[in-house]
Amino acid sequence: MNLTEYINKGLSYEDYITRVEDDLENEIENDDPKEYVQYYALGLQRMNRIFKTFKLNPAQETRVKSTSNNLKLLVITEGWCGDASQILPVVEKLANALQVSTHYVLRDENLELMEKYKTNGAASIPIIIGVNEENEEAFRFGPRPQAGMEMLARFKSNPDTYSADDFHEDLQKYYNNNKGEDIVNEILDLIDENIGN
Repeated sequence: MNLTEYINKGLSYEDYITRVEDDLENEIENDDPKEYVQYYALGLQRMNRIFKTFKLNPAQETRVKSTSNNLKLLVITEGWCGDASQILPVVEKLANALQVSTHYVLRDENLELMEKYKTNGAASIPIIIGVNEENEEAFRFGPRPQAGMEMLARFKSNPDTYSADDFHEDLQKYYNNNKGEDIVNEILDLIDENIGN
């Protein structure tokens, strides 16, 4: 699938944050359900905090120097998404270190694209697509790191003993403790496996 159309209309990280701020304002003005206001507000707060504090560790900094940057990253997301607010600032910092461009598109405005990037039939986000020089997919990451996907599988297979609340609490603890390390390592692995130097 050629992704040129989505790359061209994708927002920069700064423009994406502005868009989320605008969406939050609209939610408040329209008196939409309170939980959406809460999710947008929490997401913005989290993204800004993580973007300010996240740093690659020394091993990752060394690895970035020998990792191909012959790619772009296309990100399918929404401002209310909890996983996106944890993952996107880390992805943006990694992209900056690699000196690759990022292009953020909203899931609900790009349903044809999302249709092709469903996870087990669900329109889960964020999805990060590594795009090669021909503007075609080289790899995909998401909607969360492997450890998070395993937690979700555990919840889905044992909803009576491992509730949705348990899953969300454990996922939050994982993100807080892992501090983006798995996100960076998994994306670097995908670049090494799929993008030529």
